[in-house]
Amino acid sequence: MTKEQFLFQLEQKLLDIPEDERAEAMEYYRDYFSDAGTENEEQVILELGSPEKVAASIKEGLRAGREDAGTIGQPPQTRGFGKSFSETNAGRKQMDSRSKWLLIIVVAIFTFPFWIGIAGALFGILVAVVATIFGLAVAAVAVAGVGIVAGFICVVVGIVRFFTGGLVSGFITVGAGLLLFALGCLCTAALVFVFGQVFPWALRGISNLLHNGIRRRKKVEVNE
Repeated sequence: MTKEQFLFQLEQKLLDIPEDERAEAMEYYRDYFSDAGTENEEQVILELGSPEKVAASIKEGLRAGREDAGTIGQPPQTRGFGKSFSETNAGRKQMDSRSKWLLIIVVAIFTFPFWIGIAGALFGILVAVVATIFGLAVAAVAVAGVGIVAGFICVVVGIVRFFTGGLVSGFITVGAGLLLFALGCLCTAALVFVFGQVFPWALRGISNLLHNGIRRRKKVEVNE
């Protein structure tokens, strides 16, 4: 007999007891098989006996309502079953939860220096990135301002030279002024694009990542 056959026959034998008691009983025995492992299924079935004996023991325990009832054909872990399996399952789940949190705390303590180092490195990288962006922005503003002002001055000087007899130097000065003016306008357009489009897009992306991370964490905590 396989585990599936045993559980199916046991459930059929328990159809005449309340549905909640039957569900708790079946949940307990499924967990019992899972805890024993696939390689020990045959041994568990031998320890339990036939589904009929287990079902009779469960019904006897429900009828008697005594703590020492329901031991016939059941493994030692099930002895003490009386009105329901809820207290046994709740205690086991509570122990599992405590063990999990204890393991998390121990791992956090031993890996604390490692995570502090990573956090410090990430903070340093963040500061460096922010400083670099700020420096580039300041440099771009300076180039834009200098280019526009210097270009305008060169154009004015070149026009003046036209009227003072320096035709060639006037053309050269006006041309240089126009190039500087164009460079300043280009830097200004780049700044407008970066601060008007790229930065808001990056901020929205970071905000979405943080929001999704918090929402997934809450969902995991709720499931736990």
